[in-house]
Amino acid sequence: MAQTQSPKRTAPVLVGASLSFLPLLDLLAEALRRRRIRRSYGPMSDAQLRDIGLTPYELEVALSLPLERNASDHLAAAAATEAAKW
Repeated sequence: MAQTQSPKRTAPVLVGASLSFLPLLDLLAEALRRRRIRRSYGPMSDAQLRDIGLTPYELEVALSLPLERNASDHLAAAAATEAAKW
């Protein structure tokens, strides 16, 4: 009995040129992260923000940073600086 061989399927190979979209995905992820931050912290009062070690000014500064910078890291550093004062 003769068996016919089916053509082998190979998975697509990512080459260096096709990875050029990854920085765009990082920017998109940061934009979505900032949207979550704004939704979470935006409605908080000044007193509530101070309770977690932030000020409205620090929140706006973090959200206005270039997308290449991580707003969450900036907020964490600001809260740690405020906590160190205690």
